[in-house]
Amino acid sequence: MTGNMNHTTVKLELMMKRIILFVLLAISATATIAQTNPKPGYIITNSGDTIRGILDFRTNEKLSKQCEFWANGGKDGKTYKPGEIEGFRFDNNGKYFVTRRLNVYGNPELYFAEFMVQGMMNLYCVADSYDEYFFFEREDGEMARLANRTVLSSSTIHDADDIKQEQKEQYGKVKLLLKDSWKACQDMNEKDLTRKKLVKVVRDYHSDVCTDGSSCMVYEYKEESDKMKTHLKAFAGYAYYSHERTEYQSLPDENYHGSTFEIGIGAEVDIERVMKGGSVEIGVAYSPKAKFEHDTMVKGGIEPSHTTYEKSRLTFALGVVKRFGKGKIVPLVRGGGFYVFHHGNKETRTYQSKQIVDITLDNTAHYGIYLGGGAQMAVGKHYARLHADWYKSLEGSGTGNMMKWGLTAEFAL
Repeated sequence: MTGNMNHTTVKLELMMKRIILFVLLAISATATIAQTNPKPGYIITNSGDTIRGILDFRTNEKLSKQCEFWANGGKDGKTYKPGEIEGFRFDNNGKYFVTRRLNVYGNPELYFAEFMVQGMMNLYCVADSYDEYFFFEREDGEMARLANRTVLSSSTIHDADDIKQEQKEQYGKVKLLLKDSWKACQDMNEKDLTRKKLVKVVRDYHSDVCTDGSSCMVYEYKEESDKMKTHLKAFAGYAYYSHERTEYQSLPDENYHGSTFEIGIGAEVDIERVMKGGSVEIGVAYSPKAKFEHDTMVKGGIEPSHTTYEKSRLTFALGVVKRFGKGKIVPLVRGGGFYVFHHGNKETRTYQSKQIVDITLDNTAHYGIYLGGGAQMAVGKHYARLHADWYKSLEGSGTGNMMKWGLTAEFAL
């Protein structure tokens, strides 16, 4: 009996790994096919010609290294590297990138630098990983670099101190470049490195230095184009547990089964610039106290004993959702990890009409993975979903071998 159970467990784990691999391959494949996040725009050739078409609106880091472009009327796209074209821009006063040779890491290299302001002082930005590098270029060609590094860039306190010292030195060089404008120098604040603030610094410099009364050209796009869209959502579902074990294991192969309802709230953030149709979801769900039952025949017993296990749950989940295609109704797949807290654990057992166990247990917890699929329907600016999911606890995550099959409906703002 035990050998068969172990064999079944191995088969289930193998199947789980294959499903995970299939989902990951499907997501990565669709994310790299054709336009990931197509937006109208144009490229500027090295000869100065403008060609209109579709640009792939990816992360700032990726756009600094390449431009994916599909010309109007053409079927095949083309990938341009910095230097192969003069630049490209998205429509509706969108992001504007130009080829520039800039010193980001010590050796000058060609980048597609985001052109933010053009005037007596130009402002460019190159993104890499979690950091942004701003370049102030005065009309005479003098340039200063200002790195906006995130906490993720430093792994130790020593690294963080080095970054602060580097930033202090860079601020001094930028202020020296801005010395002809008292107002621009005053605008510089080491605690405020937002794009909006730096654009204001350069605009103030131009206003103070420009003698012909002309205005500088601000190419700064609408800020919301760089923000990831967030949806708040509520959901409710029904789940059947084909396996559920307790902390108190007095009988062999105790696999409880039962069902419960759950309600929850969550948030979802679109990551279209990273994965077409992709989003990251996080949610917390509550399941009220429910009963899970198990019958087993022990060695030498006259009849099966009946065990009931009661508990409520609080589940936290974090994962990725991938939608396919466009339209009012689209299919989707989802997957991620979860962590469950069990509350009010109680186990009772009856044998030959007599209660032989009545135990209140400590709170327990375990973690695992979930995979699922379903459909999403647009409802005005909102959406509704229905999806079926499979949850599986992982080995070493706590007592028990939980397996859950759920059906969930959700509505997002």
